[in-house]
Amino acid sequence: MRYKFRSLKISFIISILLFSIFASFSIINPKSNTVSAIDPLVQYDSLVALEFADSSALNTPIHPLGGVRNVDIKVTYISTVPDIFRTGLGKNLLFGFFKFVFLAPVHLKIENIPTWCTASIAPPDIIFNAFGTGSELERQVTLQVAVNKQSTALFPHTLQVKATGDSPDKHIKAPPEVSLPIAITPGYVPLISTDPGATIKKTTPGEPVNWDIRISNNGNGEALVRARITNIPEDWVISVNPQTIIPSLADGEVNEKVMSLTALPPHNLGYYNKNVQLEIELTPEFSSPGTGASANLTKGEPIYLTLAIQLRGFSVPGFEFIFLLSGILIFIIIRKHKMSKKR
Repeated sequence: MRYKFRSLKISFIISILLFSIFASFSIINPKSNTVSAIDPLVQYDSLVALEFADSSALNTPIHPLGGVRNVDIKVTYISTVPDIFRTGLGKNLLFGFFKFVFLAPVHLKIENIPTWCTASIAPPDIIFNAFGTGSELERQVTLQVAVNKQSTALFPHTLQVKATGDSPDKHIKAPPEVSLPIAITPGYVPLISTDPGATIKKTTPGEPVNWDIRISNNGNGEALVRARITNIPEDWVISVNPQTIIPSLADGEVNEKVMSLTALPPHNLGYYNKNVQLEIELTPEFSSPGTGASANLTKGEPIYLTLAIQLRGFSVPGFEFIFLLSGILIFIIIRKHKMSKKR
């Protein structure tokens, strides 16, 4: 009886050793990612999850001149290996007596990056303890995003953060690829420049002065430019286009428009010899309504253009017709006088 019990005990130990050796030497073909002819008896799944640690960084547009925007992302690793096979004899039976470390590398990358955007993620590679617990199975990474002026203002675009992983052991499958969409919205750059051609012009009383001011939209969205004369000289009449809509190069259109300004000087009785200055305030703002962005995000700071006018000459309002008749009479008298001398 004692002999049978000893034989049974030896057989049980040998069975455990054979099972461990079989489990330890089963391999996965790295080219096809399939189990070789010596298949492990069991394989468990593993998963990687991506989610925002804090999505508030994406609540407002990313300004092209505002530097880098940081977005925190939480990465979680999960395996379906039962607790019985994670420690002690169960672990030894399934994974072998000489397997102590179960490292699960996870690799992160960003796809669908447009030419007007730079994006990176740090760190791009994470190593988890597949049998860890709690916070050991969570990591936080940071996505850094910046946009430039070639972006189209307030036009959303979606980046894709993707995660892939490696198998920590032949009995645990590599996690399938997962992705997290990141919606970014470029901010508006209200940037304009002006070219009036000449900043100083001459005129006489009652003679209007005209300017064709060329305005260039150097921002990244269609601009509505509002014009206002900040100082109108006494007795002058100034007219200017109150607003001008200018396309942007980011939209593939010509980014220049001409704004007309007319200044009519006074022509009261007297002699004029003075210089006057006109100051035009030009304020750009995003022209497309219904974007959902607040006014402080779509309105730029005003720029100022100063024009000078030299007013010279006499003004005799109401006497123009008399002077004309007098001139005609004088011409006739002189002509008759010359003809009488010839006779």
